[in-house]
Amino acid sequence: MPRVSMTKTLCKFRRIEIADKFSTITSIISQPKYVCSSCARSANDKAYLCKPSALGKPVKGKRVNSAPVAIATPSIAPTLIPTLPITNAISQTTVHSLPALSMGAQAQLQAMVIIEQEQAKPDVVFTNKQAKKLKKLAKKKNKQLKQAAKAVKQYNKALKKAKKALNL
Repeated sequence: MPRVSMTKTLCKFRRIEIADKFSTITSIISQPKYVCSSCARSANDKAYLCKPSALGKPVKGKRVNSAPVAIATPSIAPTLIPTLPITNAISQTTVHSLPALSMGAQAQLQAMVIIEQEQAKPDVVFTNKQAKKLKKLAKKKNKQLKQAAKAVKQYNKALKKAKKALNL
């Protein structure tokens, strides 16, 4: 494929410029071999990208999602086998399909839910150093809020004065 001389990399192009040079850019990105690690654009040559990395290699500093991906094609539509635990599958059933629970079973279920909620709450324990930092941050935030309130008050005062001067 002949290389087209371009003054800018693909990453620097604005959307309008991309629309204007669509045919040239289409030939560049039709069979991508490289991807830009900053803006995720792809091209068949490194020269067109500002931070190129090969598609076969993972990008440094970024984790690649290892989840299975289903690609839908016109002729074949593969489906993923659900790998959900049994508890999730049971919780996804509709309420109407479950049999009615007796009063004792409902009370036991509610007690179990309360216990699970209490266990799910993490006990937040701060060290002395963390407590000091949080206190300092809270103090700083309050100071910023006071300054913002003062600025709003001054702005409203100046606005009121300007309106009064214009109405004379």
